[in-house]
Amino acid sequence: MRPRGLSVTLKIFLGTALVIVVVVGVTLAVTTAFATRAANDSVGRVLSSAREAMGTQLTARATTLRGAAEVFALNPRFRSIVESRAFTDVLDQAAVAEVSLGASWVQIVDAEGIRMAKSDEPGAAADTLSGSPVIGAALEGESVVAFGVTGDTVLIQITAVPIEGAGRIVGALMVAKNVDSTFAASVKRQAATDVDVVFSFLDQDDEPLVSGSTLGRTDEVITALKAFHALAGDSASDARVDAEIGGIHFVGLGEVLRSAGGTPLGGFVMLRNRDAEFATFARLQEAILLSGGIGILVAALLSLLLARQITRPLGRLVEATKRATDGDYATQIPIQSRDEIGTLAGAFRALLADLREKQQLVEFLGGTDSARTVQLQALSATSEQRVQAGGIVPGAKFAGRYEVKEVLGEGGMGTVYRALDAELHEVIAIKTLKKDFLSQDPTALDRFKEEIRLARRISHRNVVRTHDLGENSGVYFITMEYVEGTSLKELIRARGRLPLNIALSVGKQLARALEVAHEQGIIHRDIKPANIVVEADGVLKVMDFGIARLAVRKPESGVTQAGMIVGTPEYMAPEQVAGGEVDQRVDIYAAGCVLYECLTGRAPLTGETPYQLIAKLLEDMPQSPRAINPEIPPALEALIMRALAKDPAARPQSAVELHDRLAEIG
Repeated sequence: MRPRGLSVTLKIFLGTALVIVVVVGVTLAVTTAFATRAANDSVGRVLSSAREAMGTQLTARATTLRGAAEVFALNPRFRSIVESRAFTDVLDQAAVAEVSLGASWVQIVDAEGIRMAKSDEPGAAADTLSGSPVIGAALEGESVVAFGVTGDTVLIQITAVPIEGAGRIVGALMVAKNVDSTFAASVKRQAATDVDVVFSFLDQDDEPLVSGSTLGRTDEVITALKAFHALAGDSASDARVDAEIGGIHFVGLGEVLRSAGGTPLGGFVMLRNRDAEFATFARLQEAILLSGGIGILVAALLSLLLARQITRPLGRLVEATKRATDGDYATQIPIQSRDEIGTLAGAFRALLADLREKQQLVEFLGGTDSARTVQLQALSATSEQRVQAGGIVPGAKFAGRYEVKEVLGEGGMGTVYRALDAELHEVIAIKTLKKDFLSQDPTALDRFKEEIRLARRISHRNVVRTHDLGENSGVYFITMEYVEGTSLKELIRARGRLPLNIALSVGKQLARALEVAHEQGIIHRDIKPANIVVEADGVLKVMDFGIARLAVRKPESGVTQAGMIVGTPEYMAPEQVAGGEVDQRVDIYAAGCVLYECLTGRAPLTGETPYQLIAKLLEDMPQSPRAINPEIPPALEALIMRALAKDPAARPQSAVELHDRLAEIG
């Protein structure tokens, strides 16, 4: 019975809808966070700029007031009147100065600091004002500007300048301007911004009172001033306050104002409507919610359509998979889209093609009477000779770990045994190495160990896995994966040339094996049919990666020195025969030789003697394979002849390229 559950279409729809909801929710959260941050930053920038502008304006106002007062004090008639101490005339001059300087009031003192006149109080007492820091500095010849409080009701900006006559100071002129609501309103008009301003002064109990404001003198304004002065203290000027005034949320930033003696006596606070700053972001959030809702609806509909487009081809792939499970690899998959589904379909087509090739290879092997392969070349010695050569007796335990079962064969480098690894309980192959290969060159063992180290890194189904290099009683040996199957050499010997589809399958699997080895920086150097095994399930295995390196000849040795050539001459590239530098392209050449032999039943070049063969390898080109087997397609013949080129640069430059060209052919 088919299990019940959500369909793929519904899952895609629900998943898409969930993603949209999450994205919209996260977007709203992030937008709100960024909007709050941006609005606060914007308010902060505006307030900082407004505060700086206010400070500049107050400084400019004081500088202008001082300059005008200094000019007035330089008037000779004014100096003579002050020096004559004619109080009526001095009072008149105070009134004239108030008007001409645009001051709120003016007062004049003599050289002793005694007040002679005050413009807004004609009957003001002749008090001694020399104790005032502003008057005292002026009487010492210095012009001073500062803030003060008049009548305990208004914050004022004052300047005092000396009055000099006949080389001495005869008095001082003090000029004051109120910092009140009129001034606050003019500041806001000139700034042309939505920033309000409140000026404050401190009473005798250090409680802030409103001196001037563009927001009135309400209790809420007083509360905001108290919050500012509480945060600002005696020195801080970056105190930021939040206040509710008239139902509006304001953010304030201000600065403390001081007397000439440095004592805090008031300040100003610039206030910005925070709600107005957030209005734009509030509208943006509404738009996001609306568009998110519409997006969910549209995306839901689109996801249903897309889900159907995905599930239909997936259904075809599922059906093809079921048929492949039943052994039918001929299923056609017509999906040709360029998206991931198309890629999956292409990969599945390639998989089916690979399975078809293996099935054909298995069927081909089924008609072969050849013996199971050995893991070296064909048997060439008696059992007694092999035992003597390897020094290992079947039935005995070797190296304290391996139970030797039988001798598989003997080759040019040593003897191969089938054995059971007693520790891992796994059947393996053991290849013992002749001492001659290690004694020819003192560096041979180190080079061989490094090559085996690299070969162990190859893990691929088309490569016989190398396990380890060991030594027992002076005998070096290699343990490797045990493979049962038919060697390609025996297959060709038993059947002659192979069918085209079988040869192509061999070529592509061989290219895959070379690809993974070359990626690890390993060159086989001895690719030949005898080193290739085809298992019963159609999988090809390449043996002896890392072993051919053992026989690298010394630099000073000649090319024709016996036993010093690496590889089997019939499958060796010209540069390898000549003893030159080699790279992965010698394996490409050898793969071309293997393909040539698979399709023609013989090696590309042969000779009656080694010298004759080497000469042909260096000078002659093989006979056209189509001249021997007309069934070979021209494209395949061209590829094989490219692989057999004398010049390495003319061959396919990698195993990947060789595989892809073979795949294009069939």
